[in-house]
Amino acid sequence: MSSAGKNDISQEIIEGCMDSDERCQKVVYETLYQTMYAICLRYSNNSDEAKDLLQDGFMKLFKKIKKYKGDANFTVWVKRLFINHSIDYVRSAYKKYVYYVDEVYSEESEDPFQEEEDPEETTKEKVFEAMNRLRADYRLILNLYAVENLSHIEIADKLGMQETSSRSKLSRARVALKKEMKRV
Repeated sequence: MSSAGKNDISQEIIEGCMDSDERCQKVVYETLYQTMYAICLRYSNNSDEAKDLLQDGFMKLFKKIKKYKGDANFTVWVKRLFINHSIDYVRSAYKKYVYYVDEVYSEESEDPFQEEEDPEETTKEKVFEAMNRLRADYRLILNLYAVENLSHIEIADKLGMQETSSRSKLSRARVALKKEMKRV
């Protein structure tokens, strides 16, 4: 039993997972661990939370794997499952800790793209660190828009909000991210 490529999983392994074969599940886990961990880390506050999300995501994957019909690349299908799982997590966590400070942020008129820093100084690590300091809803909107390349209509649909709310949250998230980037 082997996988087809670095992130490609053979049909034999997928079918083994559908039959709850632990050896096949281990192959899928080991092959996709890093990629799925990176997704979970983007949506969580820290590595421990990301690991919990990752574990839950793999459990969800092995429960839902029979729904995979082969229409899309398996790895792409798994990524979508993990992204949706992470979004659900952030959404539920945010609902538990609702913040009523939107009025404060809506009064800010600072342009988040004014005086850009030197691109060589702005590393992925700095951006990642700054994003981890943001409120969960801001981090979620930034991930969906900038990383997952979803439109405001798609974001609004996915999160059950108005398109204008998505736009305004993204604007406030950019301002907050810029402030955090200055601190990093």
